[in-house]
Amino acid sequence: MNAPLRPVEPLRPEPVPAQAPSLLPAPPAGPLAIDYTHTRVLQGCVERLQRLPGVVRADRSELAETFKRLRTQVLQRLQADGHSLLAVTSPRAMAGKSLTALNLALAMAAEHDRTVLLVDADLSGGGLQQLLGLGPAAGLGEHLSEGAPLDTLLVNPGVPRLVVLPGGRRGGAASAELLATRAMQRLGEEIKQRYPDRIVIIDMPPLLDTADAMSLLPLADTTLLVAEEHGTPLADLEASAALLAPFNLVGSVLARKPPAAAEARRRWWQRWRGASGPLAAGGVPPA
Repeated sequence: MNAPLRPVEPLRPEPVPAQAPSLLPAPPAGPLAIDYTHTRVLQGCVERLQRLPGVVRADRSELAETFKRLRTQVLQRLQADGHSLLAVTSPRAMAGKSLTALNLALAMAAEHDRTVLLVDADLSGGGLQQLLGLGPAAGLGEHLSEGAPLDTLLVNPGVPRLVVLPGGRRGGAASAELLATRAMQRLGEEIKQRYPDRIVIIDMPPLLDTADAMSLLPLADTTLLVAEEHGTPLADLEASAALLAPFNLVGSVLARKPPAAAEARRRWWQRWRGASGPLAAGGVPPA
């Protein structure tokens, strides 16, 4: 005798577990865009910079790729140590120091999710002030000596995500004292802490020409030393190493003199060395 048929129970869908909220921030929709409403934008500055020999461009040239590699390696060192303020200096006054700081700032600002503040702390009146064509524009000197508000001094050279604090007037005989003031100490702490995605690059005075750099070294998280090929004596390198010994050194760059217009296509960067030894594969190729 056949057993009576039992009704078939309908299938019940298994409950879908709730998705845990993501711990990672949502990726940006595109490059970080800054609307400069208070910061003065320098009209024509980019075009002027691109005409200068030795200034990086947004291309795949050897010089541009060289600074992209330098940028990546410096950023890796900074991020590994939780640092954001890089000082660029040299043993003596040389054109390559400010040009290195500018090119590194341009390369870092080219990254889509990072902003850069480039500070001209060499109050001699040359260097970045001259490269950017700012003339006697007010800047850091006026902030330290007269209390000029920063938002009236900052300029944008027409490059997205890059802001420059000019050096301003010449510091004269009191430049070391200006850079050692409490106002400079407060400024150093403020620019490091205000924006977490910002890298601060300070174009410092040379180490051996004046006492100015010694007032700023304690503010820097780490320092990049620029030396000139066939121009920086070994004694100056040894003296600079002694001054930098108590501080963190990220590495050194050996540079040729910036080329004249007729020699603009010649390679002039030699190599970059990390503080703990030569850079690994992919570093700056020898010229």
